[in-house]
Amino acid sequence: MAIDSRHFLKLKAAKQVKYLKGNEFIGLSRKKKIEFLKTILNENLPATITACALRLLKELNYPDRYYFRKFIYHPDNSVANIAKKAVKEWGESGSSGTRALVDMLLDGKSDDRILLLNYFLAEKGELNEQALISFLCTGDQKVCEIIVKKVTSEHQLDDAKLSKAITKGMTWYVRAALVEILGNRKSEHLFDCIDFLMNDRNVEVKIKLINALAKLEMEKGKPYLQKLTSDPAVLVRKKAQRALQAM
Repeated sequence: MAIDSRHFLKLKAAKQVKYLKGNEFIGLSRKKKIEFLKTILNENLPATITACALRLLKELNYPDRYYFRKFIYHPDNSVANIAKKAVKEWGESGSSGTRALVDMLLDGKSDDRILLLNYFLAEKGELNEQALISFLCTGDQKVCEIIVKKVTSEHQLDDAKLSKAITKGMTWYVRAALVEILGNRKSEHLFDCIDFLMNDRNVEVKIKLINALAKLEMEKGKPYLQKLTSDPAVLVRKKAQRALQAM
């Protein structure tokens, strides 16, 4: 069970770090993670905890760069450097039009999101990875389905960034979508996060992983499929067995 911010603030620093890196926190929705992090960052935290919380907020692609600016002059260099990097990266990530589109997708209704998303994906050129991940983080199932269906090998994407994002505390449906995208693109960058995915507790994520490995049709994927035939989840075991037989 996730703890509330008041309980968190009473913990010793070592236990606070452990919680922020643990499964309880990782299992929260993106919205709840952001709310929790912003709440504790309003308190007088030790520099190590402030740096950890700020880094997590940055990895969640929190779009308000002005929020990070207030930490730029923090007396601790590790905190200040994270804040500076967050402001710089957000300032460099795509056009102002893309950032505005992200904000509308996060705040708008599902139908509006779909219209905007279709417009965003209409061209087969370069896509902004940060924006794409932010769209998935809306938690809108229709949005996720459209992204997975329409993002293809024709789009210019840094697959390494997508692979890295999988390991950065994303919710299960974001991890599942990113795995499916990498599989559809037959990207070897799937193997960059394969060990992380093999230990994923979500059945849907593992099924997407099996499908992706099957699409890659690579020998180095077979040992992972073989290992998944012994997975605790029956659905995962059966899916892995069928994938191996098909290969």
